[in-house]
Amino acid sequence: MENYKTVSKLLFNDEAAVDKTPSQKFDDLLRNQLQAMRNQRLRILNSDLTDQYYQNENYTEIANFIKKHVLSVGKEQAVKDFQCGLNFLHKDLTEPLKEDGEFGEKTFKAFYEIFKHYDISIIKNAIRKGALSNTLIDTSSDENINTKALVNRIENNLGGIR
Repeated sequence: MENYKTVSKLLFNDEAAVDKTPSQKFDDLLRNQLQAMRNQRLRILNSDLTDQYYQNENYTEIANFIKKHVLSVGKEQAVKDFQCGLNFLHKDLTEPLKEDGEFGEKTFKAFYEIFKHYDISIIKNAIRKGALSNTLIDTSSDENINTKALVNRIENNLGGIR
């Protein structure tokens, strides 16, 4: 993954990808599992490259985690939730990420830098917290929106806070 446009394209591909048939989704799952097995074999055979493969797997896991959220809430909201989660983790930043829903260069840089400081489960929890926080802030004052249902949808989609 060389730049933020490449990462953005991987995370937020065409809307047509949302409408995959169960067979196509299963094919993707099998393809991903095969790739994971290949990476594991390469790690075992090339121990010098272990850190690089481990890092790539982490990037892929978070990317897939965010893609799942995109399918539920849309690209802009998913990016806002991701940016909010990164801001939770980096409270010491002099300039936090602008939570604007744009996957730009700063968000891209944060995407890569985050792995230097946190375990993947902590990153996922921060993204969940960002999604829940944004949902509560954006909807709790509107009586026409069922905030509890939205929170339940996020928890079902991204898993509960652990």
